[in-house]
Amino acid sequence: MTTEFRVLGPLEVRHAGRPVAVPAGKSRVLLAALLLRAGEVVTAGELVDRLWDGGAPDPARARATLQMTVTRLRRALGQANVVRTAAGGYLADVPADALDLHRFRSLVDAGRYAEALALWRGAPLSDVRSDALHRLEVVPLEEERLDALARRIDADLAAGAAHELVAELRSLTRAHPLRERFRAQLMLALYRSERQAEALAAYREAREVLAGELGVEPGRELRELHERILLANPDLVPARSVVPHLLPSRGPYFVGRDEESAELSAGAEAGPGVVVVGGMAGVGKTAFAVHWANLAAEAFTGGRLYANLRGFDPSAEPVPPGEVLRGFLDALDVPSVPAGFEAQVAAFRRAVEGRKLLIVLDNARDAEQVRPLVPDGAFVVVTSRDRLAGLGARSITLEPLDDVESRALLERRLGPERLAEEAAATGTLVELCAGLPLALAVVATRAAVNPHFTLADVADQLAVDQELLDHMDTGEEDARLCTVFSWSYRLLGPMAARVFRLLGHHRVPSSSVSAAAAVAGLPVPDAEAAIAELTAAHLLSGHASGRYSMHPLLRRYAAELADAEGDDVDAADRRALTWYAHTAANAVRWLTDEAAPVLPAHDCVRPDEFTSAEDASAWLDAEWEAFVLLVRAGTTR
Repeated sequence: MTTEFRVLGPLEVRHAGRPVAVPAGKSRVLLAALLLRAGEVVTAGELVDRLWDGGAPDPARARATLQMTVTRLRRALGQANVVRTAAGGYLADVPADALDLHRFRSLVDAGRYAEALALWRGAPLSDVRSDALHRLEVVPLEEERLDALARRIDADLAAGAAHELVAELRSLTRAHPLRERFRAQLMLALYRSERQAEALAAYREAREVLAGELGVEPGRELRELHERILLANPDLVPARSVVPHLLPSRGPYFVGRDEESAELSAGAEAGPGVVVVGGMAGVGKTAFAVHWANLAAEAFTGGRLYANLRGFDPSAEPVPPGEVLRGFLDALDVPSVPAGFEAQVAAFRRAVEGRKLLIVLDNARDAEQVRPLVPDGAFVVVTSRDRLAGLGARSITLEPLDDVESRALLERRLGPERLAEEAAATGTLVELCAGLPLALAVVATRAAVNPHFTLADVADQLAVDQELLDHMDTGEEDARLCTVFSWSYRLLGPMAARVFRLLGHHRVPSSSVSAAAAVAGLPVPDAEAAIAELTAAHLLSGHASGRYSMHPLLRRYAAELADAEGDDVDAADRRALTWYAHTAANAVRWLTDEAAPVLPAHDCVRPDEFTSAEDASAWLDAEWEAFVLLVRAGTTR
């Protein structure tokens, strides 16, 4: 199981995706001191200095307390323990990819500055109390962050950005008034935005601040830049090189997906190719792809292209590849776009040849829509509810968020104080939304725009009202869950659509193909075909056990469709009960010498048969939860 350590913000330890509590006081200081120099022996004397801020008691007592603190820390970390005893001290034996500080430095060395800076969650080790640790270890770490930030801005300026950097650089010069590098970058951004007078004023301000604070003149680099701006030196404006950046901005509320992001980054580092990001409706495919693409953007020096292909848009037809190509050619500043589709494909491939290019194709309908938009040499990320077989692509499937990530998403939207005040209601909302980012976002929006609603009010509405999906409505049609789910549902064939509706009504946590066949009243081969179609559309999730499950919100949506379509759900219930009863009787015959109950004859279903007691017992174990639900449902009818 993976363990993660985070020092670029409050100290955090996560094992198998769950937080590990590190005791306050000396245990946290000890772990922080070791992690900041992970893989390196930290002497006992240095650790004593950090733990007592230079004011330790007598050496013998300090060493004894240090050993007790190490023991306490190891016990608290449990399976996540990385503290090792070494000659003269201790070290943190942490894999490079398990510590955010290591990942930050590796990304900086690779020139991926935006990704590196995104790892910072606030002031390093802000919840660790040790003046010595902060003075000797954390202050230099903050310098590393500022250097990476300056490098990222240099890269942005080199790529042609200017106007969009001005606000950020003004903020940085206010926060760090003595850093001449930020001053120079601000002057250059202003000049390239055709604001020469403001660039000269920025120099005067820098000169006044440096004289007033330090009694010195600006450095040589800043003085020379001032002279070149005065003379309107043409070298200050680089030759125009079109580097398109069509990516949408990444949203402020993105959480989680660390493993998937690492997998996508590894794919990009491996070279050109196609990765398909799949998953059910509302699981956050677009948000994930756009978030990652923005973080990785600076590595793609030839440009970043993006298109929404509207493959599953209920209000519009999918975008033809030719229309997308024309937009890409315009962004690449191709002077004359040919008229024919094949000629446009050829022109596109010529225009991007030799570029290190990222292309994000969002919401693709099928492989035919995507294929003309994938040139050799580009790294292409495609999001779709379809598996897009035939592209030869690698695939990443997004699963619903876990409870910790779900809470983090709500916290970002509503604030930690509100969640802390209503912890029980927060837990209920997390459970009801079942890890679906879209559901969490819509619920949070409902709570945020109605401040008179408590979270308990929202949770009660969702828990009590059977029309759950109708409550999850921000007023924007595209944000309604039922609308989003309908994008996939409307493309199903009649048989798969009916199986989807009846399985939603069936409400058991998971089903075998045989059970699904009984519920729908279909031969098993037909049920297999329908389930394959539903799985490809991410409306069902397949498991290694050969069973299939449906997300709780999708199940609710499917059940509402069954009612709306007038499906004979009573007949489906009778078939399901008959199949379970007869299959259970077949299992019992293998497990007991007593005669199995005599059941009425049937011709509407085909019960499973067994060839061993082990098979019969495994079937009963797998279906136990379904039995409980069916019995409860039967007692309420």
